Amino acid sequence: MRVFRFDEIDSTNKFLKEQNNLQDYDCVIAKTQTAGVGRRGNVWVSNEGMAIFSFALKEAENISLEEYMRLPLIAGISVLSGLKKIEYLDYKFKWTNDIYLDDKKLCGILVEKTKDFFIIGIGININNSDFGYAQDRAISLKNKTGNFYRIEDIIFCIINEFKRYFSEEWSFVLKEINSYNYLKDKEIEIVKYGESLGVGVAKDIAEDGRLIVEIDGQEKLFNIGEIHIRK
Repeated sequence: MRVFRFDEIDSTNKFLKEQNNLQDYDCVIAKTQTAGVGRRGNVWVSNEGMAIFSFALKEAENISLEEYMRLPLIAGISVLSGLKKIEYLDYKFKWTNDIYLDDKKLCGILVEKTKDFFIIGIGININNSDFGYAQDRAISLKNKTGNFYRIEDIIFCIINEFKRYFSEEWSFVLKEINSYNYLKDKEIEIVKYGESLGVGVAKDIAEDGRLIVEIDGQEKLFNIGEIHIRK
């Protein structure tokens, strides 16, 4: 594991994707990011005071699509568990790739594929108070507690938690993820390709990583990336 540090970078994920000699768990950390993106190419505001980092995970031989779909979930529970070791608060995991605190976004996760590595990018609001366009919908640890945090301590704690969860039985990991399921029993609107599929009630995350939603009395499964959720 090598650690690359930058005061400013365009994208931590992009930096790792451009490396020709990646090693397992190589990590890049930046104070600010000028071209951060989230899922579906959405702009990810990346200001100083955040934990902005990405790390590489060597692709296992013959990895299945189902196993790939688990990675954002494993990353999510790793962030949540790591944060609890730093500051024990009521964090929630919002399927598929966010951590919430007090009904506001604390963390976003983006998993990408390059060559024979997965790149796991994470942005967490730690000591910052400027959330850009998401000012009313985001929160930081400092906002919540008034404390100041050592960002690299948090980053390495989360990576260690990821290593632990990645080696655990999936049934154990999924049970823990579901215990922090932010969407469970909430009424949500399901939107696919811009078209509303109706309103339903979110249930657990299924064994294959899909979200179970009860619509008109029937349980339906939705893939990561297949739908957009409106609360």
